[in-house]
Amino acid sequence: MAASERRNHIKSTMALTTKTTYYGNCHCGRYRFQVVVPKIQTAIVCSCSLCRIKSYLWLVPGRVGFSVLRDEGCLINYESYALRDKFCGFCGTGVLGEHTSGPLQGVVCVNIRAIQGVSPFELESSTTVVDTPEPMNSSRPTETRMRFPPHPSAQHVFSCHCTKVSAELLVPIRGQELKEDNCSSCVRTGFIGVYPTKDQVKLHGQEHTVEYLYGRRYTGITFCKICGVYVFSIVHGPPLSIFDGVPTERRDHVMYIYQKNINLQPLNVRAMEGVDMGCLEVNRRDEGTEGYELDESS
Repeated sequence: MAASERRNHIKSTMALTTKTTYYGNCHCGRYRFQVVVPKIQTAIVCSCSLCRIKSYLWLVPGRVGFSVLRDEGCLINYESYALRDKFCGFCGTGVLGEHTSGPLQGVVCVNIRAIQGVSPFELESSTTVVDTPEPMNSSRPTETRMRFPPHPSAQHVFSCHCTKVSAELLVPIRGQELKEDNCSSCVRTGFIGVYPTKDQVKLHGQEHTVEYLYGRRYTGITFCKICGVYVFSIVHGPPLSIFDGVPTERRDHVMYIYQKNINLQPLNVRAMEGVDMGCLEVNRRDEGTEGYELDESS
């Protein structure tokens, strides 16, 4: 073996054996953990319906490699045909999962999206896809339409996994801009947004949602309190008093932008029934994490 090949072999071996400590948490910080594993350079993607809709990227740390640093008792358990899922009931972040069928059966996994300092965008080219078959009768579309008779103009249906929460988009999604970034909340939920106006959307099951507000509280993340799936957002916008100092000559334009934004009804494209994410063009920006800090005082 040539010297250069030996060096590369040694580097590869060290990368697999040298452990790195990572810290993770749900967005609100009520559940925090630590994993000690080789450098995270790949992720496991499961094909089951719950993993797809939540865009889970799995890491298997083993029992020794995982430890809980803080647990305020907010994790909610939801079980699909293939997965026992644990998500924060306050902010909706999925953190842990144990598959009940398929190649990952019995394996406890950690959601990489909840780990600090790891960009999902950088892992896309090195994911391992695991096929987890599900029965045909576990189809969400049929259950959703039985629960909520479709609007005559509905073009697309978005729903959570348990079908308690759904939204109907009354215009074609084709031609609408789809956006994804790595802000502190979107990276944890895998949110891909489409932004129709409120009159183009019909919402169902809002009584089954939890709204999570943070930061400036301009937008509320709403997720199903049963299965934890993020279907839509609620736009609150800033208080009108924030515009008091706007110069008169700019006020009409600023208020036009405000009214335009306040009239939006964001939907999570990952919750759209029958969607093939590979066929959609998404405007992606690997940015947005600046300014997010956990409250260490509480």
